[in-house]
Amino acid sequence: MAVLELSSEDSLRLNVLVMNVEAVRIDERNMTVYGLSTRGEAKVPLNPTGRDEQYLKAVREFLSTAALGSPSGYPVHLNRWTRMGQARDTNLAKLLMLGEPEAITAVVCAPGLTDDLARRAWWADPSSENARRMLASECVMQGAMGPILAEHLVEHLPFETEARLIIESVRLVLQPGLVSDAVRLKLWEKGAAQGSYRIGFLQAEPDS
Repeated sequence: MAVLELSSEDSLRLNVLVMNVEAVRIDERNMTVYGLSTRGEAKVPLNPTGRDEQYLKAVREFLSTAALGSPSGYPVHLNRWTRMGQARDTNLAKLLMLGEPEAITAVVCAPGLTDDLARRAWWADPSSENARRMLASECVMQGAMGPILAEHLVEHLPFETEARLIIESVRLVLQPGLVSDAVRLKLWEKGAAQGSYRIGFLQAEPDS
């Protein structure tokens, strides 16, 4: 099967995009590539020259070549590193230019995660799972992103159905300086009807 080539327009616009952004996100449904820059969000609507799936593969190969010098993307054999936090710290910023979920996960789990990298990763994939992963980092917890991630987890707690995730979220948001006393009180009161909240408190403040 012949590899699709990017349209000349997409190639030009993507070249400009990757030179001016610090993270990339791919919206497959709308066939659009987004980039985060210091001036805000940029986007490149794609003009496929073939089937969407094949064209997105060509886009990812382009992004990988631009960021890592190789079209192979975040190597499959490195996927097992994702949740072990073993991605090389020096490559973390480059991984956020791939538009690949596994690469984002590698960044948020890495020991070298910084508050600024957390900001970029959060833009690329603002999920509760990533918020929990990043709040486990003391650097991020104490940085500007800490309260932002905690606010997200608090807002989404009512939609969590697994006890372990509720416990973990509560434990993480109760770290010093992340939520107000009013929010802490509301979480405690919810524990009267849902024990998982109280367990989160016990894990966060075992001596209280």
